Amino acid sequence: MNYRHSLALLSLLASANSLADSVTFDPYVLRARGLDLQLAEYFQDAPRFQQGTHSLLLSVNGVPKGRVLATFDEQGELCTTETLLEQANMRVEALPNLECKRFVDSFDGVIARLDPGKEQIDLLLPTGLVAPTATARRNYAHGGSAALFNYDALVLGNEYVGQTTHYRSLNTELGLNINDWALRSRQSYAAFDGSSQTEHLYAYASRTFESLQTNLQLGQLNMASPLFAGEAFTGVQLQPEAALGELAADSEGAHVEGIAYSAARVEVRQNGALIYTTLVPPGPFSLVGLPLLSQSLDLEVTVYEEDGQQRSFIVPGDSLAGLAPGRQPGFAVTAGRVRRYARDDRDAPDFVAASKDWRLAAGKQLTAGAMLGSDYQSAGMALQIPLLPRTALGLRQVVSRARREDQLGAQFQFSLSTALTERVSANLSVTQQVQGFRTLSDTTWNRDTDQPDQRIRNQMTLGLSGASLLLGSFSGGFSRFTDFEDDTSSRLSASWSRMFQRTSVSLSLERDMGGSAHDSRGFATYLTISVPMGRSGALRSFVRKDDLSGTRSGLRLNQQINDAVAYSATVERPENGEADVSGRLNLLPRYTQVDLGYSQRGSGSTGYDFGARGGVALHSEGLTLSPYTVRETFALLKAGDAAGVKLRTPYGPVWTDAAGRAVVASVPAYRNTRVEIDTASLARNVDVLNGYREIAAARGSVQRLEFHMVTSRRVLLHAHTADDQVVGKGFGVFDELGRYVTSVLDDGRIFLSDIQADAALHVQKADGSRCHLTFELAEEADPDELYESASARCSEA
Repeated sequence: MNYRHSLALLSLLASANSLADSVTFDPYVLRARGLDLQLAEYFQDAPRFQQGTHSLLLSVNGVPKGRVLATFDEQGELCTTETLLEQANMRVEALPNLECKRFVDSFDGVIARLDPGKEQIDLLLPTGLVAPTATARRNYAHGGSAALFNYDALVLGNEYVGQTTHYRSLNTELGLNINDWALRSRQSYAAFDGSSQTEHLYAYASRTFESLQTNLQLGQLNMASPLFAGEAFTGVQLQPEAALGELAADSEGAHVEGIAYSAARVEVRQNGALIYTTLVPPGPFSLVGLPLLSQSLDLEVTVYEEDGQQRSFIVPGDSLAGLAPGRQPGFAVTAGRVRRYARDDRDAPDFVAASKDWRLAAGKQLTAGAMLGSDYQSAGMALQIPLLPRTALGLRQVVSRARREDQLGAQFQFSLSTALTERVSANLSVTQQVQGFRTLSDTTWNRDTDQPDQRIRNQMTLGLSGASLLLGSFSGGFSRFTDFEDDTSSRLSASWSRMFQRTSVSLSLERDMGGSAHDSRGFATYLTISVPMGRSGALRSFVRKDDLSGTRSGLRLNQQINDAVAYSATVERPENGEADVSGRLNLLPRYTQVDLGYSQRGSGSTGYDFGARGGVALHSEGLTLSPYTVRETFALLKAGDAAGVKLRTPYGPVWTDAAGRAVVASVPAYRNTRVEIDTASLARNVDVLNGYREIAAARGSVQRLEFHMVTSRRVLLHAHTADDQVVGKGFGVFDELGRYVTSVLDDGRIFLSDIQADAALHVQKADGSRCHLTFELAEEADPDELYESASARCSEA
């Protein structure tokens, strides 16, 4: 039996006899195995930890709680600390900062089972001390303050046929969070070949009152109503806080799909304002998380191709809210004045609107409301009915009266969503309105310039999606619009993909019908075959065809080198002509996101693009950069004092700056959020004492999360006596206070898990004599080395 096994045996014997007053070990057996008699004295009462602070596994009433920073006294007993109480989710007030009050003496009826061999603590607590799950969910974290600045910049340049064009855009957002209030102001700027446009989109303040389950907004807003058009207005809005209810769902805006025939710029507008612009590579694209102004107004999507061609399509506002099960029950009130954007000089009427949502029996939901405006009245109701366990029917009708135009009309909407099978779902939405129906904005037309007959008379959207192990994944959509002049435009799209062993095949189809000639490329197809290259790369072969550009084929190589670097290279060739070559580099240099692209087309034209986006948080300790947009609810992290520590957040990986700080850019309100340290990013001499944190933050709050880090100096001593003899195996090593530290191993090796350069240590021999260890260490430990090696001399006292 070796020395380690002997120590384990001592601890095991002590544990097995923990109910007895003490354990007596045979001193002759211990001497025969080279063990110090003082070790027997140390373990005779119970298994115990060394005095000090250690990172250990914790379980409470059998439920794992992760790692905890635990403190022990000179007898190896667990101390009561605020860190321990927090990690154990104990429902007690914070204790004063005592020297060390034993945990078992702090509360009645608690049991602490210590297992040094497994580096684990098992706590058995009375149920009255444990916060129930429901109580913990409602114990939301509040408060905190910080300012923020978000940016999204894009620069494009193209040169062809001796002409040069430039496009620039910048979207910015300023914000301030203080005491659960969130203040935001958003602006956009775009410039193209000498002309520019600046829009101020909104500025508002928002706060949720949990006791009322209501969210209050003040300022320049967009109406959030299930019945009435999402007007931009200046005023006040009260609505149920969806995140606090059973129907809560974190919506990150709309989902827009299309096909780009080159490295194209995509602009998305809503209510006439530019809300999003980006650059997409050739092929199918999908835009998610768009910063919508309203979930009921149509999106106007325009794709600008490299050759100057452009086309547009509409995403119906009825599809933006998705297929959520319904709204949170409660009252909603909106009041204010309609707000116009730049160069819109129409009238701005005043209005007030109110609605209420009811949860009825059998899962039904009813919404009713009314709006009163300047020479305008409107009322409506909506009903959502579950027909089958996986099918829901929605009905909505709104009537309006515009007194100045002397028009009375109605709008009707029918929607149906169903799961045809466990893997296939479908949805249908139809909207119809009569000639006399008016929204509040419709009443402010300029009859000399506006064309009211071009309003949508009816629209229909149909969607189908599913997945099968045999057939693969597929989706399809159809939309059709008709105005009061009987002009009709339609759009059909479909996609399919399937894995064949390691090869992926996908096909996208798109068909534009009706509308303006420059908005349509007729029938377009895009076929892609992808083969993996290494662990994080892929080689794609593609063929695309449309009525305007004909058939083009090419190859694209994509490679994700690491979390911070990805690139792609593309070669594309038309049926008749020279090849086009392009490359793209995507960088995440820890504190921002950067995209770089360059293309050389066979016609002799060239193009480049540069994009940067991210956020900045300003707080009491300074500035902290984020590679992601900082949202309404976020958190500030502190992980030691070193730069480059990687943490995993719900929004993506982040890295600490020179001050050890980072930003969790988005924290879902009133939902448990987990943040973890990637221990592989730590220096080898650094230990993390709490590797993850979990919070449930109130909307608009700024949480502070701190990860405790300990820099350990690990040293392997090679100890010899004054006459160059190896120090005997099994002797105990003690500090200047007589506390056991470790034991001597084979060949006089002494491993110290955490030691100071000036530590005073001595070796206790079997005959009771001792010798003092002297050794020299460098002023600072090498962070890239797991431990240091040094020679030690053991001299008689």
